[in-house]
Amino acid sequence: MTDKEVLRLEQRDGEWVLAGEHAARFALVDEYLAHLLDRNYSPATVRSYGYDLLAFCRWLTGQDRPLEEVTTDDLLGFLRACREASLPGRPGPNVVGMDGRRLDRYAATTINRRLAAISGLFTYAGLRDPARRNPVPRGREARWRTSGERSGMLAHTVRRPVARSALRLREPRRLPVALSPQDAATLVGSLRTWRDRAIAGLMLWCGLRSMEV
Repeated sequence: MTDKEVLRLEQRDGEWVLAGEHAARFALVDEYLAHLLDRNYSPATVRSYGYDLLAFCRWLTGQDRPLEEVTTDDLLGFLRACREASLPGRPGPNVVGMDGRRLDRYAATTINRRLAAISGLFTYAGLRDPARRNPVPRGREARWRTSGERSGMLAHTVRRPVARSALRLREPRRLPVALSPQDAATLVGSLRTWRDRAIAGLMLWCGLRSMEV
C-alpha cells in the first residue's frame, strides 16, 4: 500500500483536508487547517502547513502512534527521521555542498517549518482542551534587538519577546554581501529618474534604510 493510499492531502470546497484510509485518525489536522483559514491565513500558507502535517501524520502511521498520544520523545523521533530522510531525485550521499552537508537531505529551514506546523497544531489543540498537555517543549524567548531599538530611537517598534520552541534545528546564518563601488555605480546609473537615483544614493552611500529615506 502506497503512502498516498494511506494518507494524502486534498482540497475540498476551498479547504485542505487529509484523505485516505487513515484520514479519520487525524481529524484534528483538518480542523486546524480550517482554523488557519478562519484566521485569514493565505491559502498557499495553509497548503504548505497541510503538507508539513501530512508528513508528520504519515510518520505517525508508520510508527502506529495515535495523534492524541504523541509525546516529546515522538517529536524528537520525527525530527531525527526528517534529518536522516533522503530526498528522491537528488544526488547520492557522496555529493556534498560547499558547507560539507549532503545534498540529498532536507534543508534545516524545511524541517523547522514542519516543526512549526506541528507546534501550531498542538497549540490549537490546547485552545480546544486546556487540560491537554502540549508535547512541544518550550525554549528560550527571542530577545534580539537592533541598536536603534536598544537606544530608544525605534522603541515604538519593539515587540514583546516571543517564546521559541526548543524543538528546532539550528539554521546557518547568511550574512549580507556588500556591493562593490562599481556595482553600486552601475545600479544607480540604471535608474531612470533623479528621484530614484537620489533614494538609492542615500541608501548606498549614507547607510540609510528605506523607511529613513
